[in-house]
Amino acid sequence: MMAGATRIQRRILHTSDFHLESLTDRAYHVLEALVSLSNQANVDLVIIAGDFFDHNRVEDRLVHFAVEQLQQLLAYVVILPGNHDSLVSGSVFERAGIWENCKNIKIFKAPYGETFDLPDKGISLWGKPMGYYEACAQPLAGIPQPKEIGRWHIAVAHGYYVDGVTPSFFSYQITKEEIVTSGYDYVALGHINEFRCVHSGSVKAYYCGSPSVSGTMAVVDLSEEIGVQVMCHSLLK
Repeated sequence: MMAGATRIQRRILHTSDFHLESLTDRAYHVLEALVSLSNQANVDLVIIAGDFFDHNRVEDRLVHFAVEQLQQLLAYVVILPGNHDSLVSGSVFERAGIWENCKNIKIFKAPYGETFDLPDKGISLWGKPMGYYEACAQPLAGIPQPKEIGRWHIAVAHGYYVDGVTPSFFSYQITKEEIVTSGYDYVALGHINEFRCVHSGSVKAYYCGSPSVSGTMAVVDLSEEIGVQVMCHSLLK
């Protein structure tokens, strides 16, 4: 966390792994619930940390529905392409005539990662999209140190958290060292279907769970007085 100018209190809704596939699945209704929750809770920013869509072959009418829902948000929304909706040729996020005029929506597209600055919110976000379906993707590799004083710094990553034990897989690894040394205030993680804290030190890092599977999202409050506070919000009745 960077020291410096006093930062304005903010609230973030962190979600991932909707796996939208059709207009008849559970994710369809969950997305409507997300919009309602965000607007009622005065959220400043919505983060979708990968796999918003289940695959890149979904119908245009589903994409149009998703965009229409996100445009009802009173907050900004940033989307990280994950391993299911990766930023390959023919990606759902590259469809002409759908995403171009969405003023409140930002999509991470730079292959080696990029930073989005939201100066009116006092927030900077970094994320690196999945650009292929397999191989050794490293979601936090190349993350830059935060530079802007007086802003909250958020990283968004989609993959598996590993802590010391050599995993059986070699792709999508997010290490404890990468998180700890990032210098960011919060790391919003996707790819795991349950709400989970993976690091609670100076850098907070959480999986929010899948709203379509576990029925959970994360509400993240940022303030100089209390630091970073993360709560699990359940959509299950």
